[in-house]
Amino acid sequence: MIAAISLMRRQDGAELGRFRRHWLDVHGPLVCAFPRLRRYVQCHVVESSATNDAARAMRIDGFPILFFDDDADRMAAHRSPEMAACNIDSRLFVGAVSRVIADAVGELRTGPGRFSLIEIWPPGTGEGAGRPVRYGVREQGRAPNSVIPHLAVEVGHMAQTWFDSLVDLETRAAPGDPSVARFVVEEHWLA
Repeated sequence: MIAAISLMRRQDGAELGRFRRHWLDVHGPLVCAFPRLRRYVQCHVVESSATNDAARAMRIDGFPILFFDDDADRMAAHRSPEMAACNIDSRLFVGAVSRVIADAVGELRTGPGRFSLIEIWPPGTGEGAGRPVRYGVREQGRAPNSVIPHLAVEVGHMAQTWFDSLVDLETRAAPGDPSVARFVVEEHWLA
């Protein structure tokens, strides 16, 4: 399965609640209309004792993750009028973004209302061995056909681990390597 993951920062001065409401209620349904989209989840970064300094320094507010069966399906979505509508809407709430295209390896957890830990390894470091899902980065860069400023964050590998609650995540997540950015997210499954 192919994952198109964005590392997204809200516009400067934008209130976090307003950013999240627009992302969920306005932007989310636009993304759900993409042709050949298998799954779509918004991962909203939440403050937590399990978040580390490397993650806080990146100032990322969320990770939209779009899943496709293959590259042909991903490209059909990226070339669609629905994607063009999303690019226009993004100008209203997104301040900067970086797009990662990755192979999703492992078993994705399904279901709404879950918390997960998203880890980002710098280039040239580990690859998330032992995590339920590893995202093998194939390419990274600007969001396609977007005028949103590029978020200059380099990603070597990504991984995601799910927990049943925020308390469960905070008590069970081991601290780990301080160079690996660790984000605690609340998931919103939309498609």
